[in-house]
Amino acid sequence: MYSQLNHFKERIDEIFQIIFSFRKPAAVLIFLWIGISSVEAQEYATDRLFIKEYSKAKCRNEVENKIKRLKNNVDMTLEHQSFLNRNIWSKLHTNLPLSRGEKKHLNDLKQKGIPLKRIRSKDYWAYNAAQFRALRLKCK
Repeated sequence: MYSQLNHFKERIDEIFQIIFSFRKPAAVLIFLWIGISSVEAQEYATDRLFIKEYSKAKCRNEVENKIKRLKNNVDMTLEHQSFLNRNIWSKLHTNLPLSRGEKKHLNDLKQKGIPLKRIRSKDYWAYNAAQFRALRLKCK
């Protein structure tokens, strides 16, 4: 019986050697097959649409943030300047004290005169609206 068991174990070892001899090449082939199959993955049309819409939304978000920053930039318009000039004039005639900024503005007016480079607020807002519209059109 011992000899039959030995013979049985030898046969099992031979079978395992045959099976395990294919183990390394099979592992390599499976690894290559997984790599190739992932390259040929199916792409759906919705994937491209999602990527396109995502990039548009990202662009719109960046443009709106830029527009917010531009809206916060306050430039002095012709109306602001005339209001400030009238305020300074009325304070001078009523002998009220001027603030530091008003004194500086008064000195600039005395030295340089009234600059005519200022634009009206209506023109300023029209210019900004056109600029914002051009920025938004870049994302369509």
